Amino acid sequence: FEAMDLLDCLDTTWSGAVVHIDDNTKKDLNRPYGRVNRKLLKSKMLQKCITNGVKFHQAKVIKVIHEESKSLLICNDGVTIQAAVVLDATGFSRCLVQYDKPYNPGYQVAYGILAEVEEHPFDLDKMVFMDWRDSHLNNNSELKEANSKIPTFLYAMPFSSNRIFLEETSLVARPGVPMKDIQERMVARLKHLGIKVRSIEEDEHCVIPMGGPLPVLPQRVVGIGGTAGMVHPST
Repeated sequence: FEAMDLLDCLDTTWSGAVVHIDDNTKKDLNRPYGRVNRKLLKSKMLQKCITNGVKFHQAKVIKVIHEESKSLLICNDGVTIQAAVVLDATGFSRCLVQYDKPYNPGYQVAYGILAEVEEHPFDLDKMVFMDWRDSHLNNNSELKEANSKIPTFLYAMPFSSNRIFLEETSLVARPGVPMKDIQERMVARLKHLGIKVRSIEEDEHCVIPMGGPLPVLPQRVVGIGGTAGMVHPST
């Protein structure tokens, strides 16, 4: 972030992070971890685009017509845009890029809350990158068995002694773990950790397609990110 002049887009930083593999094993990640202010980052990126002459057109591309020396993007508002190269960064809509196999992704499913709590047991100077411990499920054989097949982990960012972001996540599964199951596991984990929620500022329900077939090569549309079947390296 420093090399890209984006340090001002971090609203909170921790000196390190920790991964709990089980009740007896943990790994300390001795490098800083930051929380990105999404609105500020988007605003800064857009401003850089404007400064460098990028032009925006808000519409949905219906189809692309490829000619010998150019491509034409047909938009749903009747506008046609000419392009030398078409880049598709629309995530998993997968309308413009061609693939060699049917689309059958796995899914990352997560439920998270930004909450005021009575207290929590976490070090304020470290964020919890992954907590795979499952001892909180020892008294619930059904949840314990389900978690042994497709485990979930806790991701936690402590901002103060009573304000924290907590998220229970299934890394990837096909089909995805039901959101209800994720929430049940999270409730059991927070109870085990002695975390009592006073109020919830924000909550999020995440269902993210993961992977899938790769684009056919060569082709005239270049996929970027999810459109190209890419998955974040940490995942």
